[in-house]
Amino acid sequence: MLQVLTADYAYNIIDLIRFSVSSIDVLCYIFNCNLYKKSDKANLIFLELKKFHGPQKRLRVILDYPKLHKPNYHPNMFFTRRFKEIGIDLRYLHSGTTQHAKLLIFDNKIAVTGSHNLTTTSVASRHDISLLLDDPTILTSLVDYFSSIWEDSIEA
Repeated sequence: MLQVLTADYAYNIIDLIRFSVSSIDVLCYIFNCNLYKKSDKANLIFLELKKFHGPQKRLRVILDYPKLHKPNYHPNMFFTRRFKEIGIDLRYLHSGTTQHAKLLIFDNKIAVTGSHNLTTTSVASRHDISLLLDDPTILTSLVDYFSSIWEDSIEA
């Protein structure tokens, strides 16, 4: 299955989180939303990730290393604290490396990758585009890619 996600991205991601059974892996440049605005689609994604996290479920997040004077510095530092408060496994890429990838893997069976950042404006944009796919060969490559990034990353 191959599905193109545009303005419906947030609701597709929320459904994928809700239907995940054992694991979710997230790789993104930035995570940012308004935690006090119930209509913020990125906040809804954050809240679903928070609900998903538990003792029998693995949730791993890799964010770009927050560098002072970069646009993602304050949001990533803020969400580092939020993820750590919840107990979510969070890592950064090494300090000299910037990554621009966006990848979500659900139960190692479905992946979403594309241009959507996990931010208020991006997840609601009809100008960002991502692909949802479940091809086993591609999934194996994406899971291996995430695992290699995870192993090379540093604890937040």
